[in-house]
Amino acid sequence: MEVKLSDYDAIIIGGGPGGYTCAIRITQLGGKACLIEEDKLGGTCLNRGCIPTKALLASAGLFFRIKKAKDFGVNVDNYSADFLAMMQRKDKVVTRLRMGVEYLLKNNGVEIIRGRGKIVGEKAVEVINNEQRVTINGKNLIIATGSKPMKIPGIDCDGINIVTSDEILTLTNLPASLLIIGGGVIGCEFACIFSEIGTKVTIVEMLPQILPTEDEEIAKTLRGILEKRGIKIYTETKVEKADSRVPTEGGCNKVSSKLSNGETLQTEKVLVCTGRLPNSEGLGLEEIGVRLEKNRVVVDDKMRTNIDGVHAIGDVVGGILLAHVAMSEAVCAAENIMGEDAKMDYTAVPGCIFTFPEIGSVGFTQKKAMESGMEIVIGKFPFTASGKALATGEAEGFVKVISDKSGKVLGVHIIGPEATNLIAEATLCIRNSIGIDGIARTIHAHPTLPEAVLEATLDVKGEAIHIPKKKL
Repeated sequence: MEVKLSDYDAIIIGGGPGGYTCAIRITQLGGKACLIEEDKLGGTCLNRGCIPTKALLASAGLFFRIKKAKDFGVNVDNYSADFLAMMQRKDKVVTRLRMGVEYLLKNNGVEIIRGRGKIVGEKAVEVINNEQRVTINGKNLIIATGSKPMKIPGIDCDGINIVTSDEILTLTNLPASLLIIGGGVIGCEFACIFSEIGTKVTIVEMLPQILPTEDEEIAKTLRGILEKRGIKIYTETKVEKADSRVPTEGGCNKVSSKLSNGETLQTEKVLVCTGRLPNSEGLGLEEIGVRLEKNRVVVDDKMRTNIDGVHAIGDVVGGILLAHVAMSEAVCAAENIMGEDAKMDYTAVPGCIFTFPEIGSVGFTQKKAMESGMEIVIGKFPFTASGKALATGEAEGFVKVISDKSGKVLGVHIIGPEATNLIAEATLCIRNSIGIDGIARTIHAHPTLPEAVLEATLDVKGEAIHIPKKKL
């Protein structure tokens, strides 16, 4: 059966954060939008990424705090982690939010069509769902198909013992041991989840530091904290091979992983999280001449491809693979489609890592600023000097502010309590060119964690109040 639909201002392929945001923004501007999704609304972020991991991190974080209850004068006996219940709670959170996304789309008048979409013309998409074929015509196309886990040579993911970040979220039993290949954001977050509730965790990272894109001092600090909590970390090391069929004592199969340093590790599970690849295959992009580079769709600062009327947003364009970036790109694309003049600005993109403790960052790292030839000044404030951090028992970490000689804020890096929330102030300041004096002269409530950002900013000028005098 074939049905033809037309008269859309925009056809969006992919219902993740970028796709559904774009569809809603199109309708807000008076347009008619059609959203095509072959799987679940919300994409990787909502179903297999940001939201489920944060739900699990919330459970692990509560368990972490219960362990310290006695320090607060609270006695808790016979507590334990119920892994299955944690996973069930995670599923409930995901389901509720997914239903919310569907409601928002329908509330805004977005047409949702289920199935796999393929471009069959510059302004036409064919959607196949079982035996039904729907051809949709519109004035503009938006590719928002996201990304997928990257495979690595010698490691065959079987989805059971050697898994990606997709499959690990479907486990029903807590593994006794876990090898994580890749010490980036995803790897470190999963390390914190599983280590905290009882799994013996090992991280193997091929680069010189975990969290390779973060400020070196921040990454080094987190490594020390994780190792102190029992997580084994290898850097400048590769996993050359992993075999999930190796029998061990007691007849229990374990994954045997051979490292480049000559060691062999045996663990119950192996998690591969070495990055993600743009999901651009099988969409018909090449057939209409859309320019691709290493699977990513090439776009300009208006999110336009080289083909008139075809846009792309989110992970499929490469660059910064974050949900909030995809949503910003979605708004940019929608506004341009509807006749406005919008351009993407990536100068102030916050990065959030939900480890224990959290990490928030924006702008230049110290190394990048120095490599750019800038004369920089650094201010720091430790959370051990924060009244709020000490009162809540979370005093690990610090705030680091990087400025140039004129007082322009170049970068802010935070490791500590609520770092993923604290980074918002720094992002606003960098985006709007609010310099050191603008932050320093803004009253921050006491006692609060944002005071640490204020004090680190003051420390740039040697004027911090709650740490010893800085020698300039």
